[in-house]
Amino acid sequence: MTESKPSDEEERERWERILTTQTEEEFRDFVIDQLDLRPDESVLSVGCGPGFETAALAQHIGEKGSITGIDVNEAVLAAATDLCGDLSQVSFKQGDITDLPVADESYHLAIAKQVLYAVSDIDAAVNELFRVIKPGGRVAVTAGDRRTHVKHTPTDRMQRADEIYRSEMGDRQRGTRLAALLPEAGFTIEEIVPRAKIQTEINDQIEQGIEVQRQLLAANDAFDDAEIEAWERDLRDLNETGQFLSCSTSFLHIARRPE
Repeated sequence: MTESKPSDEEERERWERILTTQTEEEFRDFVIDQLDLRPDESVLSVGCGPGFETAALAQHIGEKGSITGIDVNEAVLAAATDLCGDLSQVSFKQGDITDLPVADESYHLAIAKQVLYAVSDIDAAVNELFRVIKPGGRVAVTAGDRRTHVKHTPTDRMQRADEIYRSEMGDRQRGTRLAALLPEAGFTIEEIVPRAKIQTEINDQIEQGIEVQRQLLAANDAFDDAEIEAWERDLRDLNETGQFLSCSTSFLHIARRPE
């Protein structure tokens, strides 16, 4: 039986839970701390989600600057609007990174944090970021590389499941590909900063990954239903005994559009 797609409201609640975890809060602070923000800058927050990043940016920009949050999900944008309702320098628009609903050369800075994993046309996304940045302005883009994702997999069954997962997921090297894609779009890269994201328990984000992996295993002849259930029990047992560990590296690219 095919599972129903989550409603917008369910997506909103899920992202609020994910983005308020300590791991995500620390990652958000890490990105902002690298940017040396000025109080008069105009900032575009792409994939702003329920507004936590937007609110954090407002603390640094102050009332002299401006921040526009962009997201594709209406319910998520409604949550962001509620969260940032008292911030006069903040506004929101619905849109996609491959077709941003803003004018050319509008912003001093655009931040796209962990957005590209869901984008099929990554070249169009990077070109859009170049279009909306003022000459001399910057982008801060983060993405991971599937090859850096490591897990504690003490059983042969878990190791085989992860091999299938990696092979079926295909090209997920965007965090390293940006080193070529940003210059091709016209940017000059100023800095690339790696950041390890470590998970030591199964949270909402990990649950989503487990569901994706279950679907991939179900479509593979190497695993039957009983072994898929046993694989998931292996994960749950690690979590219950404090042995769960998953680590991936994201790469923050800070690049400038030439004057």
